[in-house]
Amino acid sequence: MGMPFSIGRTLFAQMPPSIVINEPLPRWKAMVLSGFRVASLVLVCAALFYAGMLFERYRQRTAASTPVAESASQTGDEQKAAQPERGTQATATPDVMELRKLEGLDIQALQVVRDNTVPGQLRYEFTISNEGRLYEGTLEFLIAGTLEGRPTVWEYPPSGQRAVGSAQMRVGRYIKTEGKIQLPPGLVPEAVALRLREPSGSIRASRGVKVAAPEQN
Repeated sequence: MGMPFSIGRTLFAQMPPSIVINEPLPRWKAMVLSGFRVASLVLVCAALFYAGMLFERYRQRTAASTPVAESASQTGDEQKAAQPERGTQATATPDVMELRKLEGLDIQALQVVRDNTVPGQLRYEFTISNEGRLYEGTLEFLIAGTLEGRPTVWEYPPSGQRAVGSAQMRVGRYIKTEGKIQLPPGLVPEAVALRLREPSGSIRASRGVKVAAPEQN
C-alpha cells in the first residue's frame, strides 16, 4: 500500500506549477488605453447632450406653431363671418387677368379695343404659339366690367355655342387671328381674358388684358 502513494507523490512533485504571471503593461500602453476610455466617455456624453438639445428645440417649435395655426384659423373664420358678401363676390368673380401656359401652349399677344364704328362692339386680335402637343379645343372670352352699375363677368360665346363655329380652335405650332365681340346692352367692358379650354374641360392657356380705348381716326 505504501508504494502507490510514493509514486503519486513523485509524479505530483515533477509536474510544473500552473501559475502564470503576466508581465506588467508598458506605461505608454496603459496611457493609451486610459485615454481611449476617457475619449469614448466624452463622445457618449456629447451625443446625449446634442440629442437632448434637438429634442428640446423640436418641442419648443411644435408648441409655438400650434397656437399660431389656431390663431390664423380663428382670424380667417372671424374675417369670413364679418365679411360674408365680400368673400362670396371674390369667389364668384374669376380672375380675368390670369396668365397660364401649359405644355408649351402660350397666348403670346392679345389686344382688345372698343370699336368706334359700332356701339357695344369689341375688336380683338391674338397670336398663339405651341411648342408642345397639338391643341384641339375651344376658346372663350371673359369680359369683366359693369352692368347697370354692378360688377359682372360675361362669357362669350355662351357655353352652348362653343362646340361649333369660330369657338373651335386647332393649333399646331402657330396661329394668328382676329374677330369681333358684340356685347349685351348696357355692359361697360374693362378687361377681357382669352382662355383655351381642353375637351376635358381644363384650361391649358389663358391671358387677360385691359380694354383699350378706340383708335382715333
